Amino acid sequence: MTAIETGLAAAPAAALAPAPSTHRARTGIVIDASVDVSAEFLADPDVAVIPIPIRIGASTYIDQHDPEASARYMRENGNGEGVAGQSIPLDAAQMKNFFIERFALDYDSVYCLTITSTRSPIHEACSEGSALALHHIRGLRQAAEMRRPFQFRVIDTRNMFAGSGIAAMALRDMLQAGMSPKDVRAELLRIVDTTYTYYIPDDLGYARTRSRVRGDRSIHLTSVLLGSALDIKPIIRGYQGDTHPVSKYRGRAQAWGKLFRYAARRVAEGQLHTPHVIVSYAGAMGELHATPELGELRQACERAGVSLHVLQMSITGMMNIGPGGLTLAYSGPVPNEAP
Repeated sequence: MTAIETGLAAAPAAALAPAPSTHRARTGIVIDASVDVSAEFLADPDVAVIPIPIRIGASTYIDQHDPEASARYMRENGNGEGVAGQSIPLDAAQMKNFFIERFALDYDSVYCLTITSTRSPIHEACSEGSALALHHIRGLRQAAEMRRPFQFRVIDTRNMFAGSGIAAMALRDMLQAGMSPKDVRAELLRIVDTTYTYYIPDDLGYARTRSRVRGDRSIHLTSVLLGSALDIKPIIRGYQGDTHPVSKYRGRAQAWGKLFRYAARRVAEGQLHTPHVIVSYAGAMGELHATPELGELRQACERAGVSLHVLQMSITGMMNIGPGGLTLAYSGPVPNEAP
């Protein structure tokens, strides 16, 4: 990767060292750009996004939750061009520089949340990068006469896209509530272990090609051949780093409707482990908002005091699931039925 693609690769650690700060010590949250979270979450000054460069042919897109970049990606890849795309995540050395630049002196504690390590090398790069950064950060803090300890935690969300967003938004809630680090860790791991993400790809052939790049074999060739002819849309469940199909329906409207009503029932049961449901979509948001069953889910969330976040999917998610793909996630008890 060239320095121009990320703005981070060439800078030495010394050049990235920030000046001593007079601001209060804070806890930071880092997410990789594929994690789907609300705009309000991203506006938090204690949140940082690790950019992910995406290359498709001669074009490069920087995934970092920028609406203009997302709009450009959809405009230029609406016919499935992203099937040949390649993500180029930062390596450990670049992660180290990112962490030093962003967190060395202004923070005492940092949580870094990544999509599942079973589908992406980002978790490993973040783990190695944080270990490399710690030595430099401690030296910078010593020189600035800061004696408070510094902690950096890298968390594998064991999910992707909307599912990874559930853990991130729950973590922010816990920090705002003033929970102790010990309690935060225990509750965050519980949420990670009980988050379910449902994926509905719109183009089975596209989704199968991209899923095999990630080491995912949940969409088989036979399903693609039959499904494409009959307009079959599978619902695939992601849980604890694995994915498998749980149901299938004829056409987008039926599949979306079944999933939204299923989620509304889970919300109405009042057993979610964190008051967030995330829906992310790889397409024009008006198409999604026009779905009647999404309105039913929104009403169920309002009655239960649950926040429903309907989001534009990250560029990384759009490239991997394909145009028209959708993901929905929540944290809760073991499902007693499939959508």
